[in-house]
Amino acid sequence: MDYWLLQRYAKLCFNIYYRKIEVVNRQRIPKNQPMILAPNHQSALMDAMILVCKTAFQVVFLARADIFKGKRLIRFLTYLNIMPIYRIRDGIGNVRKNDEVFEKISGVLHNRFNPLCIFPEGNHGDKRRLRPLVKGLFRIAFQAQEKFGITPAVKIVPIGYDYGHYQHFRSTLFVNIGEPIEVSDFMEAYHENPVLALSQIRDRFAVALSRQMIDIQTQEYYDLYMYLREVFNQEMCRKLGIPGKTLAEKFRADKVMIESLNKELDNKPHNINQLNTLMQEYQTGLKTERLRDWVVGRGNYAAIVLIWSLLIKAALFPVFAFGLVNNFLPYWLTASRIKNIKDTQFQSSFKYVTGMVFFPVWYFIIFGVLIATPLPWWLVIAYFVLLPVTGLFAFQYFIRIKKLLAMWRFWIKRHTQEIQKLLQLRKKIIDHTLDIINR
Repeated sequence: MDYWLLQRYAKLCFNIYYRKIEVVNRQRIPKNQPMILAPNHQSALMDAMILVCKTAFQVVFLARADIFKGKRLIRFLTYLNIMPIYRIRDGIGNVRKNDEVFEKISGVLHNRFNPLCIFPEGNHGDKRRLRPLVKGLFRIAFQAQEKFGITPAVKIVPIGYDYGHYQHFRSTLFVNIGEPIEVSDFMEAYHENPVLALSQIRDRFAVALSRQMIDIQTQEYYDLYMYLREVFNQEMCRKLGIPGKTLAEKFRADKVMIESLNKELDNKPHNINQLNTLMQEYQTGLKTERLRDWVVGRGNYAAIVLIWSLLIKAALFPVFAFGLVNNFLPYWLTASRIKNIKDTQFQSSFKYVTGMVFFPVWYFIIFGVLIATPLPWWLVIAYFVLLPVTGLFAFQYFIRIKKLLAMWRFWIKRHTQEIQKLLQLRKKIIDHTLDIINR
């Protein structure tokens, strides 16, 4: 029950942290069957929290054994359903402990109620691509399937994650669940040749997981592909005849575009190189003008609309000020320590966890102070309720002010040579990409 309550609180904070979360194909997750959830790994703790907060299970996780230090920490990690897995670098003597761990893992899978999560890439990375897969996932799957023989039982579920931004608060998150892979399909091969069977199931899984995620394998043109996801996505959605409103539709458009770019890169790499040159020039121009692609992409802005937006922001400024003043300290405590985290993929995890702690503590301190004042009880409760609401509003207000200022900069300089060049470059990029897609 205490884990369930903590899970509910974590889910609340998770839904606040991300502006939009979209999970598709939930029906593909088996019920009351032994299964291993196997997502791509890109954002440290947040990758695990997705399964904690967006599924109905109490998932069991595997983590590298070197973090299990000290009795208190071991108890806490065990309480969170995290089990240690030993690697060669931990020493041969410790690796032998994996036999006991594997027995416990098989017990978890056999109880059919607690799915196991293993990140098949082993560690997290900062690029949207599928990295080499570790063999441990498949060894565990085969060991658990031994009890059932060739009868379908243990399943590996590929799950793709796509973050709107790895580090930003109030970004988006897309979770794409793939068709489960039946381990029993490979058991006969496993009994004949375990090494070959491991290779076969790993290859099958790699293809399945790649389908569920953004997988950009090219290193030379990685940035080009990523920029095109922003610049060309809306045009790609139009070409596919889809609205492009949902994260799933945007994902589908990106996958089709990436596939077309990959084919062009194989057959006519000079076309991709030309496109890359245009994109680099466009990105340089955006930085010079301190603009983002969405500002240029929207094109014309009516002065009356910009003025009206400015008046609304001015009217709402007192709400922003209230939220800013009352939430600044816990926000600063979190933000000021981000710079000390060298691995940027841990930044979201740090923001999320510290926010879960600092903000509630701060709110209850304010609540305690207010109770000690002669204010009426209804005003104290109203003040307390408004703290998180106006804090979130203040953050969104600040972002919208930055966007409004960017639109004003574009509007003021819309007739200049620099802005006209940006518009021309963007059109060339879209036309060039369309030519590639249409081939």
